[in-house]
Amino acid sequence: MKNGSYYGIDFGTTNTSVYLYNYEQGKGSREAGYGTDGKDLTPFSSCIAISKKDKKDFKFGREVKEKINEYADDYHIITSFKSLLGTDQEIVVNGDRYTGQMLTALFLNHVKETVRHIRSDFNEAVFSIPVDFSAGARTDLLEAAESVGIEVKGFVSESSSAYISKVKDIKAFSKVMVIDFGGGTLDLSILNLKHNQVFEDAVYGIKFGGDDIDRELALRLMPKIYPGVSFEELESHRKDKLMNEVERMKIEFSEYDDYTITLGEGSRPVDIDYDTFSDIITPLITENVLNSILKIMEKANVSPENIDTVILAGGSSGLRPFADIILSLFGEDKIIFDDENSKYQWMVAKGAAITSAIDCDFRLSDDICILLSDGETYPILKKDINKVGDKSEPISFSLTTDSYDAHFIFTDSTGKNRYATISVNAKGYLDEKFDLSVEIGKDQIARVIIKNNYFGNDYKVQHEINKLRFYYDLKDIED
Repeated sequence: MKNGSYYGIDFGTTNTSVYLYNYEQGKGSREAGYGTDGKDLTPFSSCIAISKKDKKDFKFGREVKEKINEYADDYHIITSFKSLLGTDQEIVVNGDRYTGQMLTALFLNHVKETVRHIRSDFNEAVFSIPVDFSAGARTDLLEAAESVGIEVKGFVSESSSAYISKVKDIKAFSKVMVIDFGGGTLDLSILNLKHNQVFEDAVYGIKFGGDDIDRELALRLMPKIYPGVSFEELESHRKDKLMNEVERMKIEFSEYDDYTITLGEGSRPVDIDYDTFSDIITPLITENVLNSILKIMEKANVSPENIDTVILAGGSSGLRPFADIILSLFGEDKIIFDDENSKYQWMVAKGAAITSAIDCDFRLSDDICILLSDGETYPILKKDINKVGDKSEPISFSLTTDSYDAHFIFTDSTGKNRYATISVNAKGYLDEKFDLSVEIGKDQIARVIIKNNYFGNDYKVQHEINKLRFYYDLKDIED
């Protein structure tokens, strides 16, 4: 590993964290997380407020989340712009149209400027992303980051990131479940270690997280705090105080058994015990988290007994009712949870930073092949050999029939799993040649270019192949 500072970014639907892994030969590593106000106590809230009157007035992060209802009259509040990446959806404010890429660029610029007040060398990072992030979403995220001066060194799945951050603790296990329970989503992965190589056997995710729990707590407790007033009737600043208070209460119940909600301004102080708190949120967690765990185990054809260890990551993993369900299913000995100073909130970003430091090679776990007319497969890029960043040598193909289009079918090595079918214009000559090349970008997407010079030098067909399977070698990390 070379001396230097390496950064990882966990760009989340609800929260975003930045992690530094600094290495100096002979002295080892130094690590730190960066979030709100540059401190490592709270990640950035993934929120943007755009003024309805002043086109240059933007607010970001925790400030927006804590005053989200108060700001709603004068600002357009956007809390889920990550979901707009890779889509044609736009948000209109003051006649200006904002795409997901534009909103992400605005937010990442705020993140960059905040961190750079402390770390002036913050100008590149590896991003962690959901496994099912679309090709368009990856492209939009890459372009948004690089437009504000953050070079994207690569992408790593969130589950692999969590695994990498804890690999020294779990390298003896072969079957690992990662449960990333954040503010907006629950993401699950089952990873398989074979001969020091890590594969993703199954992935599953739903839109459920800590924000849903906060809202349920507020709605259920509000009749006691503001008798006779509905949530919709409550003034904006009081809504904000209520939501912020239930979030604090949720965190406090991770360690304590009693909490008093005191909001003033005509509210009643309310004493809440842990049993009441648990009775409210345990059914939600059971319905969403437990059912999702059962679904991914069914998908991977495993049972709790087959899982060697479970990694818990994400800001909502500190909830006791959540932990109780996980413990009852898998047992305490299997659980890995980084609760020192709430480091579980930074686990995914940390894994991305380590990935950046070691230049972890993500290699193909199966070939990318062309299906030939006789049913055989011809490998363009090969498993175990080719990796992210590789490009094939140009290969020429000819027509076997006098057709006016040529169909290129891309498959895995078996020929049964089809990645894509690409049609290219042809003149119908049997000696007509098509030049083909494939490159795997740092976003883990294979980009195909096919040319037919019979239509001129400028004619080419391009296509993207997503959802390829990769693995990485633990020896890189252990070294």
